[in-house]
Amino acid sequence: MTPASLARLILLGMIWGASFLFQRVTVPAVGASFTAAARLALSAALLLVMLRLLRRPLDLRRRWRGYLLLGAFSAGLPFLFFALAARQLPAGYLAVVNATVPLFTVVLLWAVMRQRPSMSKLAGVVVGLLGVAVLARYGSVAFGVPSVLAFALALAASLMYAGSALYIRRHYADTDPLVLAGCSQLGAAVVLAPLGLAHLPPALPALGVVLSLTALGLVCTGLAYVLYFRLLHDIGTEKAVTNTFLVPIFAQIWGAAFLGEQPTWISLAGSALVLLAVALVFEKVPWMRRR
Repeated sequence: MTPASLARLILLGMIWGASFLFQRVTVPAVGASFTAAARLALSAALLLVMLRLLRRPLDLRRRWRGYLLLGAFSAGLPFLFFALAARQLPAGYLAVVNATVPLFTVVLLWAVMRQRPSMSKLAGVVVGLLGVAVLARYGSVAFGVPSVLAFALALAASLMYAGSALYIRRHYADTDPLVLAGCSQLGAAVVLAPLGLAHLPPALPALGVVLSLTALGLVCTGLAYVLYFRLLHDIGTEKAVTNTFLVPIFAQIWGAAFLGEQPTWISLAGSALVLLAVALVFEKVPWMRRR
């Protein structure tokens, strides 16, 4: 990996980790629905402008129904669910639950495509769920119905991320990844637009909230997609997905630095279990690799 690619990988982890911080700022001020809808609108606008400048064909007339469906389940509903969960959960917790996407991918591959996982991947699923359970029951958030619902929403969003990734692999393997990102973000923005318009803030939010929402849409979503696809091209999927390890770490750092979300030893233990689970799923633990 070149120094430039390593720098992009770290930058992507920092940006995606910050997305949970910005949600913790915007959701209490403008609501979860408006946060998710505005984030998608800004991201779609940025990506479509880039695609226009690059003169990439979008083929919207033929594929608009598929883009609406894909956008709803790959971005629209997950963004909304994470925004709703941000009412209760710290930024670091949201990022840790988001890291369970590879675990759900293993389960879906086994259940839907009959691809039996290795022992390392199975162990990763068990360890990851244990880590989330530790966070939910013994972490710094008071255990109760609101926190359990928040964890459930975040896990449902991660499940949708995993399912949509497999759907893309099966139905959109021949589509330009940047075109797919832009069109799916556009589809998600269209799906959530009515919900966002129905929950417009009654007054102009504070400058910090506006800046956080702008950064969430343009940087943490639009620019992040561009960085991610560049990494996929330069270093391949196996190395690019290692940003899964970086996002929770940076989310914990940003939450502690800017929101005062000091992690407890229990929450750190739960986070470590989830990161270990991701390593097991990617078969990065030497003694558990498939021979």
